[in-house]
Amino acid sequence: MPDLETRLAARPLYLQVRDVLVQRIIVGHWKPGASLPNETQLAQQLGISIGTVRKALDLMEVERIVTRRQGRGTFVNDYASSETTFPFSMFHNFEGRRISGTKHGRSISRVQASAEEAAKLGLRRGDEVIRVERTRDHEEQTFLTEVCLLPAKLFTRLPEDFGSYRLSALAQLNSILVGRADEIVDIALATEQQARDLDIAKGTPVLRLDRVIFSDQDEALEWRVAYCFLRHERYLVRFN
Repeated sequence: MPDLETRLAARPLYLQVRDVLVQRIIVGHWKPGASLPNETQLAQQLGISIGTVRKALDLMEVERIVTRRQGRGTFVNDYASSETTFPFSMFHNFEGRRISGTKHGRSISRVQASAEEAAKLGLRRGDEVIRVERTRDHEEQTFLTEVCLLPAKLFTRLPEDFGSYRLSALAQLNSILVGRADEIVDIALATEQQARDLDIAKGTPVLRLDRVIFSDQDEALEWRVAYCFLRHERYLVRFN
C-alpha cells in the first residue's frame, strides 16, 4: 500500500479530468462558444463517474473557462466577446457595475527586456517583449494610464486593434488560458506626464497598480503598471 506522502502527492481525479478537458479546449477541440458533451457522455468517454465530471466542470466554471446553463448545457467561454467579463477587471461604477473603460493605444513597440522586466516575466535579460502604452477613459475623462509588457514568444498572433487588446481575448487567440494574478496596490505622486494624461496637478496622489498575470500553467503573460485617479469609479476587490 502506498505510504501517506505518496497518496497525498497524487493529483485528485477531478483535477486530472479538468486538465484533460482544458487541454481539449486549448488545442481547439471545442471552440469558444461551443457546447461540451453532457456529463453522461463525458463520463463514458473518460471511463469515470458522473460525479467526478461534475466536480471538474464546477471548477472550470469557477475559473471562468466554461459557463453552465440550466437545461441547455456547458459552453466554452468566448473571451473575445464583449459579454465576457475578465475576472481581474476590478473597476466598478458606484452602482456596482463593472467597467473596463475605452482604451486608447498611445504606442506599441518591441524591445529587449531589462533585468527588472525579465525578472517579472520569467524571461532572460534581452528577450523580446511587446510594450504597449495606453490610457483608459470613462464618462469622457481619462482615469487611468498604463504600460503593459508581454513576452513576444507567447503572443505570435496579434489582432489588428492590438493597442486596445483585452488580455483574456489575446490569450485565447494564442491558445493560452489565463490563470491567476499577483497585484501590488499603493499610492504614488503623479509625474508631469501622468498629470497631463489624467488632467490633474503634478504631485497629486494617484493609485498605482502593479500586476503580473499568469497562465493556468503559471507562465507570466503580462506585467502591467497603471496609475489611476478615480472620479466616477472605484477599485473593488471581492474575496471568495
